[in-house]
Amino acid sequence: MSSAFTETLHAITSTKLEVLSQQHADFTSHRERVLSSVAATTDPCERVRLLLDALKSWRTSDNSTESGGTSPSKSPYLTNIEYFLKQAENDPGIGGSSLSEWERKLTKSLETESVKFEYAELFGKLLTEWVGSPSNQEGRSKKVDEPDSEVSSSSKKFEKVGRKTLHEERAKFEAYVVTPNETDPVSIEAYLEELFSLSKEAKNQLELVRKRIATFGEWFLRSKFTVEELEWTIKSLLSKDLLSNQKRSTLKEFMLNKVVLKEVADVLNMHLSSLASWSWPAGGVTIEMRRYLNGKYRNFMEEELLQAIFLHYLGTKWSIEFKGAFRQIIINPRVWKPSSTPIPKVDLERRVFFLGEVIDDSGWSPPVPQTIVTSRKTVQQEQFFMGQLPDSMETSGNPTYDSDVVNSDTIPKPTPMTVKQTMLRIMATECILNNTLYGSFTVLGSDLFSFGSSLSHSSLITVLKFFGISGTWLRFFEKFLASPLKLIMDEPPQMRRRGVPMAHSLSDCLGEVLLFCMDYAVNQRANGLFLYRQFDDLWLWDSDPERCATAWKEMQKFARILGLEFNSHKTGSASVGRPLHPDLPRGPIKHGFLKFEPSGNFVIDQEQIETHIAELRYQLQACNSSVLAWVQVYNKYVSSYFTTNFGTPANCYGKKHIDMVLKALREIHRQLFPLHNGSVTAYLAAIIKERFSVNDIPDGWYYWPLSMGGLEVKNPFIPLYIMREHINDDPANAFSKVIEKDEETYARCKESWEDGTSAVLGGPAHPTWANEGFISFEEFTRYRQEKSGDWANVYQNLLGEPFDCRVETTTEIEAALKRVSNEAGGLVPKLNWNEMTVYWQWVVACFGEGMIAKWGGLEVVRPGSLPVGMVEAWKSKRMRWDP
Repeated sequence: MSSAFTETLHAITSTKLEVLSQQHADFTSHRERVLSSVAATTDPCERVRLLLDALKSWRTSDNSTESGGTSPSKSPYLTNIEYFLKQAENDPGIGGSSLSEWERKLTKSLETESVKFEYAELFGKLLTEWVGSPSNQEGRSKKVDEPDSEVSSSSKKFEKVGRKTLHEERAKFEAYVVTPNETDPVSIEAYLEELFSLSKEAKNQLELVRKRIATFGEWFLRSKFTVEELEWTIKSLLSKDLLSNQKRSTLKEFMLNKVVLKEVADVLNMHLSSLASWSWPAGGVTIEMRRYLNGKYRNFMEEELLQAIFLHYLGTKWSIEFKGAFRQIIINPRVWKPSSTPIPKVDLERRVFFLGEVIDDSGWSPPVPQTIVTSRKTVQQEQFFMGQLPDSMETSGNPTYDSDVVNSDTIPKPTPMTVKQTMLRIMATECILNNTLYGSFTVLGSDLFSFGSSLSHSSLITVLKFFGISGTWLRFFEKFLASPLKLIMDEPPQMRRRGVPMAHSLSDCLGEVLLFCMDYAVNQRANGLFLYRQFDDLWLWDSDPERCATAWKEMQKFARILGLEFNSHKTGSASVGRPLHPDLPRGPIKHGFLKFEPSGNFVIDQEQIETHIAELRYQLQACNSSVLAWVQVYNKYVSSYFTTNFGTPANCYGKKHIDMVLKALREIHRQLFPLHNGSVTAYLAAIIKERFSVNDIPDGWYYWPLSMGGLEVKNPFIPLYIMREHINDDPANAFSKVIEKDEETYARCKESWEDGTSAVLGGPAHPTWANEGFISFEEFTRYRQEKSGDWANVYQNLLGEPFDCRVETTTEIEAALKRVSNEAGGLVPKLNWNEMTVYWQWVVACFGEGMIAKWGGLEVVRPGSLPVGMVEAWKSKRMRWDP
């Protein structure tokens, strides 16, 4: 965060607070005078008139706002009472009860206006606290929820050990990165040559790839960097985690000025035209260590901004080209082996004869629009084929594998988190499918130990040469890998001898090119088995354990030759329905906070939860001087990191999974807030009461949107209850109904055949088949995955999420929604209940009436009274975790 931005936000907040404080004082005096006058008269009409005039005469700072919910002086209700009061002066039919009710409501309006001022000032103080220096806040408040001595001691012990890990990791990296990971280029080339020569078609495809890569390299050196490409490059670079917030702000300023963009493009073209002489700065590049939510430390190079843009552009272009070239391999069925064996021609002909299925002139059945096989293939190619690399410049702006970012502002593409969830759902669904069809399921999971920082330079260069990189480009890649690093201050830089720079598109490209060779090796050696890979996270499964064992054997061979090492702590396998194959690695199957059990179900890994609770407690205490900063950390950790690593609810997991996550979240909150019965709102209420002397806060305020004056605490329980109502109790039996349908269809077809009413009886191609009797049920159902649309529908349903449980609105909330001002933000698009997200519908339905009772509507502060827009900009900055 730049100091200029912080100072500006602080100045704006201070100015608005001063104005707000003066307005509050003026209104308080105004209100007291009015109430005194009301108390001094006994005439009911006069009492109402005094209150009415007081509200009408008061002018807020939002007079430009036309919403009835923002300014009491503009309320239609007040206008109506003014008419009714004139009538009451002459109409005996309007009695004291009506006047008393008007007086009560008008008095309540005065009180509500006062409450709005109080909470606007509270909100302003929270903003001031947020943008202020943490050192100025130290000692202001004790840690309200400080655990008992035993837990506190544990937390301090964790802090000491955890921060010690930072220094240990840096020392390990500094020793590691300057030690080469030696491999034998001759052995690598021989292995790859054999692998891509298993068929004549494979050899031909390899030559096409090599020619394409060589041709692209020549063209690239002659090409020009356009302003449009620069804009895409900057957007893409902003989605990565490479740059500091200050450099990110500079890039965003570049985007606002076409003249600057043109100048930058000219400089980058100069770099491209002189690529042969490109080099890293002679003085070296400084390394910064950052900590991620998963507890891992990453080492980032703090490079000059134009250099970062240039390298990112080169990496993106090469990534697109390599992915396009390798895609030609996986879509070629004569090279890339299909995961399921093609249906034999004789079986197709028998299905024509007995069932009337249609085949084309080549003797093959036209594809059914949607089957399990086609669905599986689509997901494999679109999400798990070199998924770290973009397909085009327009789709290059997506978060990296290790990034905490969930969304990108460029053209949508599945985020790494989305792909992780997809992989878990496919695995669970395939387990159900294979158990149903074959009674067994085997899964293997692993990742590569310190993959990015351990990659062998000799392996990378050999693989690049194998696929056609040469000359200027090969020398460039060699120089890119051998970066000079400033590991120790005031000492000469040391040359990187292994590994690739973090968060660089060139690094992603190099890693994916190398690991594509593993993908291909598994496909070829394990007869079409697909390696579900998300960068260096590796997963495969099948009903046949022998196939999995063959794949694992090849993966080990590949790693040995290319200088890779599997992470023993994350490598394991499991078998459902039969004993585990002896050649598969022993160890639990884990992903996120989930463990896969031989029962075929996921359970929560409680040991990991305990570690992360301790870390979260430390991170929350690190920002204890600011309520808004505290909420930001809570939201990121509890409502994002924890919930996604529990696995987002899906039909393949069932209701048991949701209940398991709910139980885990309850326990997390119980440990975080032991003195407040596990309630985050009770904890925050205690903090706010102590610091700002404000109490009696409705629960809804804590969850209310920031743009409407709330804290916007994200409730992790709500999304689970939204989906719990309509989820399957027992997904293991998901295919039972379609099996029954198969049996009914078979019986009907067999009966038609045997009584002679079948339209395909005695087909001309094989008259002898008619004497055999109708096909068996086993043959009838043999190709469910390849032919059945019904089975595909169940499969797709298991991969999906349950229908949302939508809560209903009330007339009171509907009326309050219509009074929300346009400046209030995006909670209620077009002020329409049906256009709100299901989450916000739940929040408004649950807490809305309490908010209305407190503030007379759904807005806590008046639009424009505080710099909420600048706070949203502040929130958009990358969060750096306390190391």
